[in-house]
Amino acid sequence: VFCFKSKPAFCAEVDCVTCSIVQSMRSAAVRVWRRWPQGFHLQCRSFSDVRVGVLKEAVGEQRVAMVPSVAEKLIKDGYAVEVEHGAGQAAGFSDASYTTAGCTVTGRGKVVENNELIFSVNPPPPSDLANMKGKTAISWVARRLPDAKETLEVAGASGVQLVDLTAVPRITIAQKLDVLSSQAKCAGHRAVLEAANVYGRFFAPEVTAAGKYPPTNTMILGVGVAGLAAIGTSKAMGSVVRAWDVRDVSDQVQSMGASWIKVDFEESGAGEGGYAKESSAEFQEAQKATFHKHLKECEIVISTAAIPGRTSPVLIEDYMVKDMKPGSVIVDLAAAGGGNCTLTKKDEVVLTENGVTIIGYTDLAGRMASQSSSMWAQNVANLLGHISPKEKAKGFFPSIDGALSAGEAGDIVTRSIVCTKDGKQVPMPPPPQPTPAKPKAAPVTAAAKQEVSAFRQDMTSALTVTGTSAILLGMGSAVPGNLLGTFTLAGAAGYQVVWGVKHALHTPLMSVTNAISGATAFGGMMMLSGTSGVPFGLAALATSASAVNIAGGFIVSQRMLDLFKRPGDEDHSY
Repeated sequence: VFCFKSKPAFCAEVDCVTCSIVQSMRSAAVRVWRRWPQGFHLQCRSFSDVRVGVLKEAVGEQRVAMVPSVAEKLIKDGYAVEVEHGAGQAAGFSDASYTTAGCTVTGRGKVVENNELIFSVNPPPPSDLANMKGKTAISWVARRLPDAKETLEVAGASGVQLVDLTAVPRITIAQKLDVLSSQAKCAGHRAVLEAANVYGRFFAPEVTAAGKYPPTNTMILGVGVAGLAAIGTSKAMGSVVRAWDVRDVSDQVQSMGASWIKVDFEESGAGEGGYAKESSAEFQEAQKATFHKHLKECEIVISTAAIPGRTSPVLIEDYMVKDMKPGSVIVDLAAAGGGNCTLTKKDEVVLTENGVTIIGYTDLAGRMASQSSSMWAQNVANLLGHISPKEKAKGFFPSIDGALSAGEAGDIVTRSIVCTKDGKQVPMPPPPQPTPAKPKAAPVTAAAKQEVSAFRQDMTSALTVTGTSAILLGMGSAVPGNLLGTFTLAGAAGYQVVWGVKHALHTPLMSVTNAISGATAFGGMMMLSGTSGVPFGLAALATSASAVNIAGGFIVSQRMLDLFKRPGDEDHSY
């Protein structure tokens, strides 16, 4: 944009007519685009506060960092989105769908050149980072792992502000930004589907004309996000599920309908940042003995135990696999870190001599690319909203600078995810300590009930009725005997009827008794004609209250009856 004074962008001079007009239209122009009949689409990128580029992933990665539905929301927040040709094709999102959402589709070189904020699933290659000086790249860097060292060095040397989505701290306010959780959920779900495809038998119990078939037994090792997703999918498919984790999350497992595998050894498994920690040698021996016993009984095993930045713990030894049933399947989600099974091979499928299949895929989330891409894009959008919640795109970069310059007082999420800035690597702050779990309350032993003799119960009831009757007689000493007897019998009968009714039946019972008690309205109306003063007021109050009882009782009764009426039923009450 140039003004009449030939100054770039907005010259901010008071007497510049062009700048004053453009600035007044700035907030509206960012949401406007023109759609021509021929299908040509022009987005007003010049008026956007932040220009975003979405790169196509390398061969083998099916996910995309932004989907059309989320991109449309970002455009409304002041971002202009430019997508590389074919970026979403493998995930099921065509270039036309991005164009319809308001994005611009162009070549890779233009995406890198035109935009100051670059989205990708995996970090951009060194050749792209070299052309991103002064730009910000957001991707899955995994800065805590040794493999990220080269990427961090190249980004720092190239002057790129590199943002790592996997470095989001495990705290409540950051859950909606956590790509580790969203992608792990997809991976856990997909792991069960991969196992079912290879296993080739029913998961749920079946009784057919061709015979009776028992359910599959599934064992989940590691009850994080992926493990919980695997439990849910396995249960939905009808399998009998048992699960274990180094942390005591038995309540979560049992709430999902699975049984908890208990290792007879006391040790806390909670580590820093909400992750599990490595177990002691003694605990590992005890758990392997327990696993060996359960592996002999299970046909499907989903292992998810992994610790960021460290080799995956070995939970399944080769001698355990040899004792498993032929045709069993192990899906090792920790294959990227070496695997939880000693026989796992990264990105390969291994078939043992006794017929056990071991799947070591590391792209399980990418194998359901449409879903995982949608969740990834939403995580990114949530991250942008977290960094700049009020000013949206306009305040994105200032908010990052402010959080980093504030030191420990700055936003912990922003300080955790920024890896490099101004040619230097930014040290990652220590993760916040999770709130310690409340110790489980010891079961309260119920006090032994003392048996009460029948004679004592009858005597207590008799004394209660006698005492109550005496009180009523005292209260009604001035009342004629015929009325007092009727009142006493009505009160005693009503008490016995209501006292023995369960709470769930009080509403329909009271709707009837209230209507019957409305008969007191007759007495009130009879007293209105021959009394005055206080008696007249009491009679009027009794009549009014009785009218409310009568109306309310029948209204409640009708509502109760309507609960059992189906749509289309005819009303035959007259």
